[in-house]
Amino acid sequence: MSESQQKPGFWSSENLRQLGILVALIFCFRWSVASPYHVPTASMEPTIKVGDRLLAFKLSYELKIPFTDTAVFSWGKPQRGDIIVFRYPKDPDIDYVKRVVGLPGDRIRVDNNILYINDVAQTREDYNFDRTILTDIQDNPDIKSLYREKLGDLDHWVIQDRVTSSLYSFTQKFPDKGDYVVPSDSLFVMGDNRDNSTDSRSWGQVPLSYVRGKALFVLWSMYGREDEFWPHMRWNRFGHPLK
Repeated sequence: MSESQQKPGFWSSENLRQLGILVALIFCFRWSVASPYHVPTASMEPTIKVGDRLLAFKLSYELKIPFTDTAVFSWGKPQRGDIIVFRYPKDPDIDYVKRVVGLPGDRIRVDNNILYINDVAQTREDYNFDRTILTDIQDNPDIKSLYREKLGDLDHWVIQDRVTSSLYSFTQKFPDKGDYVVPSDSLFVMGDNRDNSTDSRSWGQVPLSYVRGKALFVLWSMYGREDEFWPHMRWNRFGHPLK
């Protein structure tokens, strides 16, 4: 074999070009189609637990041009009850995950820990007779009350401090009296861990253009305890659907 017929080395320009194309395709896929996310906070417990690695499907609502917020095609919008990944309005370089509770034009109010949407109370069932789901959460389960809240046609978990904290006051974003009206092209989101979630109650609405996608299921999950060196795998959460 002559020198001109030898295979190019690993660092040849051709191999580097193909590697560059592959890396670009991976980033485009993660931006526009699907991407995993690690959850480091307790704001969505017990629905999403600290240490969960979830999959967000970016094509749930639309197709965006990679690395932009510009939609090429749209076939739906987030619905009340969806768990979404979105750019944090106060720092768009950070991604948050919360539950949609208010759609454009909705009137939102929270009174004595009960969520009202357009003057309709979202009923909740006391579920403290079976607290199994709280056994491995990180945010002080002993001080939490567990509920199943009905949000439209969706039943989902909610936890609330037994002595409700006043840390997240509505005074800055909510009127002293009356409801908060969700602006057009925006969403109102809340965490399921109602007293340990900074959300639309404290920093306002999420622009629809900031929505990255819908959280579908947990890929895998692992958590640690302060008194133990080795982490624990939550095997029962592998592939666990989120709703």
